[in-house]
Amino acid sequence: MMRINRFGDTELQVSELGFGCGAVGGLMVLGDHKEMLRAVEYAIDSGINYFDTARMYGDGLSEIHTGAILRELDRTDLLIGTKVRIAGDEFEDISKTISDQIDNSLRRLGIDTIDIVYTHNTIGAERNVPSGTLSVDDLNSVVKVFEKTVAEGKLRYWGFNGLGQTNSIKEALAQYSPSGVHTCYNMLNPTSGYKLPKTFPYQNYDGLMTAASEDGIGTVGIRILAGGALSGSMERHPIAQQNVAPIATSSTFREDVSRALTFEFLVNEGFVDNLAEASIRFAISNDNLDTALIGLSNFDQLKQAVNYTNKGVLPKEALDKISGIWAVS
Repeated sequence: MMRINRFGDTELQVSELGFGCGAVGGLMVLGDHKEMLRAVEYAIDSGINYFDTARMYGDGLSEIHTGAILRELDRTDLLIGTKVRIAGDEFEDISKTISDQIDNSLRRLGIDTIDIVYTHNTIGAERNVPSGTLSVDDLNSVVKVFEKTVAEGKLRYWGFNGLGQTNSIKEALAQYSPSGVHTCYNMLNPTSGYKLPKTFPYQNYDGLMTAASEDGIGTVGIRILAGGALSGSMERHPIAQQNVAPIATSSTFREDVSRALTFEFLVNEGFVDNLAEASIRFAISNDNLDTALIGLSNFDQLKQAVNYTNKGVLPKEALDKISGIWAVS
């Protein structure tokens, strides 16, 4: 059975596995309508109740398709999260940009209220327009719009993207107390949920997810399969994003795939049937993660992900052995 978790201190109850509607998997952007409908219907029947999209995914197509499928199924009881992103000249009027994007997302989704909206920009100590980085101070303008739209009934909750500079992200969470945060978390880079030495080779998120959870901030795990690299294969589905830029892991997807093979022992020793199962069950094994997003290209991938989730958390012996791999990284 799919476990349901309270999302931070909010009233939202989210499924431990969330339906990722992004372009990396591609289903809700480029998928066939019947395949999308079949997958979403199966997800709901399996206990998945959270759908995570963004205006950037397919230039609005993900929001349009997600909203249309949920309306077709007449399911208004499900949770939808989307995102706003400021780019280029939009930095000159952050407030108007955010307000307009929320209104546009509502129209594309075909709903009156969005359950939660997140920033999609990275967070840093200073604004950087070319990279799309918001400073901690910039977030003040964003939060004011979020709070206004909550008062207007357009949003229920709001949150941040937990990517960028670790110290700045933590500062933003402490200063603004969002209801939720997206955080990169997988077996290649578990630092959002585990304390690892400063010698860890990738960006160290320094227990970001743990701290957020302890502060009552809902946590959404992204890249739980490292964009697909943790399948241990370079192969990409035809509608999936063909060139995936790693987040807080190796410099290339190929390197991430190679690194993923260090966890092959989990298959060889009978803990799991494959690395994708290991990755999903690793993510749901952390009680500080409220929902783990799975990116999808087709129905079969969803069916497998639900099956893996229903097998439950990894045994302590497996988790201890995974920790041993990080110790020698």
